[in-house]
Amino acid sequence: MSNVLTQTIVYVVLLFAGYGFKKAGIFKVEDTDFLKKVILYLTMPAMAVNGLKDLELQPSFLWCFLVGFGTSTILMLVGMAATRKKSPEEKVMYLFNLNTYNIGNFAIPFLTGLLSTDGFAALCLFDIGVAIYLYGIDYSLAEAVKGGKSRFSLKFLLKKIFTSPITDMYLLMILLAALHLRLPEPVLKLASVMGNANAFLAMLSIGILFELKLDRKNLREMVKFFALRYGTILVIMAGVILFIPFSPDIRQAICVLLAAPVASIAPLLTQNAGGNGAKAAQINSVSILLGIAGMMIVYALV
Repeated sequence: MSNVLTQTIVYVVLLFAGYGFKKAGIFKVEDTDFLKKVILYLTMPAMAVNGLKDLELQPSFLWCFLVGFGTSTILMLVGMAATRKKSPEEKVMYLFNLNTYNIGNFAIPFLTGLLSTDGFAALCLFDIGVAIYLYGIDYSLAEAVKGGKSRFSLKFLLKKIFTSPITDMYLLMILLAALHLRLPEPVLKLASVMGNANAFLAMLSIGILFELKLDRKNLREMVKFFALRYGTILVIMAGVILFIPFSPDIRQAICVLLAAPVASIAPLLTQNAGGNGAKAAQINSVSILLGIAGMMIVYALV
């Protein structure tokens, strides 16, 4: 418990340091474009190498993928039911925000050093399951909600998944584990140096982007949104604990991940799909604070 509390304090300090630097004019929101590229193409893939270098495959990893995909499915259905009488704008907002997770840029850096190799692998497989929803099914449903003619595009989905450096590294490390191969030591050393910078850069960039401007008019709707999201997640979490045959470390990793914030790209996707991007941005900022508290509590209890 002391380790996760210390790590939480450190990451919260980094997040608000980034926010403070932005308010002081030292950093601008535009500066995160460079940081995001460094994170996406260098530190996150390196972190994946660090986390999976000693991986040994086991059947339960398939369950991790299925839980990720299943969680997105359940949350999507709950969101559709809750907004069945709402406007298309509201439906799109729920579609891209209720059933998504900020795994690569938040959950994995937050949990670095706290999970076993198997626990880290569980996050990776869960991430792939969620990504299929975010870039495939959610996109198609958004078009249907708007009345567009676009249908599900397997080509677009595969392109989004396989052009993601972090996903490609997940799959490469899983393949190497399946073949009982290991990367050369110099490569692992380089990955260690780069990967150790990932959590710092990720939290700093989130802090620079963080903006908590709550619109009182939307406060009631926001409370409803998070009550719906976390109420459903608690039911899913109970199902994972009671019915899925995970080892203790994998079960802990999945349960902690279920409490993670909304995907950082959700406001942009909401805006592009004709939803209320400003409201989605408010939800995203609040979800970061709730995610920090929720992940720490679940880690301590599960």
